[in-house]
Amino acid sequence: MSFAAIVLAAGQGTRMRSARAKVLHEIGGEPMIARAVRTIASLGAVPVVVVVGHQAREVETALSARFGRDQLAFALQEPQRGTGDAARVALAAIPEGFAGDVLITYGDMPTVSAATLDKFRAAHRKSGAKLSFISIKLADPKAYGRVVRDDNGGVAGIVEYRDANEVERAINEINTGFYLVDAAFLRAALGELKPNNAQNEYYLTDLVAIARRQGLGVAAWIANDPAEFVGINSRMELAEMEATIRESTCRKLMDAGVTFIDPASAFISEEAEIAPDCTIGPNVQILGRTKIASGATIEGTAWLKNVTIGKGTLLKLGVRAEDAVIGDECEIGPFANLRAGTYLEGHNRIGNFVETKKARIGRGTKASHLSYLGDATIGRDTNVGCGVITVNYDGYEKHHTEIGDRCMVGCDTQLIAPVKVGSDVYVASGTTIMREVSDGALVMSHHPQREKAGWMATWRERHGDSPDDNGKRGRE
Repeated sequence: MSFAAIVLAAGQGTRMRSARAKVLHEIGGEPMIARAVRTIASLGAVPVVVVVGHQAREVETALSARFGRDQLAFALQEPQRGTGDAARVALAAIPEGFAGDVLITYGDMPTVSAATLDKFRAAHRKSGAKLSFISIKLADPKAYGRVVRDDNGGVAGIVEYRDANEVERAINEINTGFYLVDAAFLRAALGELKPNNAQNEYYLTDLVAIARRQGLGVAAWIANDPAEFVGINSRMELAEMEATIRESTCRKLMDAGVTFIDPASAFISEEAEIAPDCTIGPNVQILGRTKIASGATIEGTAWLKNVTIGKGTLLKLGVRAEDAVIGDECEIGPFANLRAGTYLEGHNRIGNFVETKKARIGRGTKASHLSYLGDATIGRDTNVGCGVITVNYDGYEKHHTEIGDRCMVGCDTQLIAPVKVGSDVYVASGTTIMREVSDGALVMSHHPQREKAGWMATWRERHGDSPDDNGKRGRE
């Protein structure tokens, strides 16, 4: 059955004490609003309307980068006058002829699962109600609104804590604010909402009373796991939820055969895929859609985002990589930086303090230490010595360097791009390459070594720096 969705995300979140909109604060490596929207989108809701307000453009930009415009729409609520007003604004982005159900959720409750929402939809359809909402039971319901039921177990209403009597306050069933509403009823009922409260706002909870007055069925579906419906309103709650997500993610991976040396210090994206028999060291961040094949080892203190890592590859201490592909049986680091566009075909060695960027490096090629390889294509079984630089930037544009197979590139070589070096080339140490080098050549740019005997004594004398009788310098 078709259904649309509304995600309420217009508020600032003043308790966060931040200039950034609350829903843009990251959890699990991405803005919390992205997690909430992804869950709803996975259920097939069309459209998903996100109600924006504070920092509307920034929220739209963050979501548009992750979701297609064919499924996502935005509605601006300005000023923010409550949840009922937000739903009214969102309805304008849903086609008038839409006749299905509308799911209403929140952008600051990012851990509600798709499975839970799917069960809620099934219960709503089975009940035949025009309005359903998710409730939970808490040992300490605090100041949340209570769900009052009649003698037959049906929903009689929702009573705000401040309006509840002692009997009603003893009820431990509360409303989470997640609704499924018939679109036609929602359109009509939102027109009946009144801001009859101290905040002068329009509340969705009043829909329950409107449905009851009209004699329509209202259903409250009790969710099994109240922890899913914890909202984020402060930095402390953000940190607590981050810790919960991290622990859950690591536990699932360990159950699937991944070894964590110190799971408490691992930050693993839920989108990451790590195969069995991988070993993850301490203080590792594996973010985005990183994929790690079986048998790979990450020693520790690594930062990886959207990286594909092949079988049996070893990442030593302090590796940083982003938007890169690392083939099978590679050895990376320590302290290597693989920037966006790096592609290692396999059996590569990228050593300490080597930086790569938009570099495709052939199978078996090594760059063991202290080199920069940017905007380059390097063939197979080539050795790149210490201090080699592909000089790719002329101050305005980037240029490409190509190095063939089975080359020996000596230490302290600079390749001034654009330039091509053929296969089976030996580049002498200290060479500056500015023109194409043919296959099988030896290339060098050495100058004759010159020597002036006794020059140092003259230099010191010129600066008044002659030794005294004890051999010490006469000048500090």
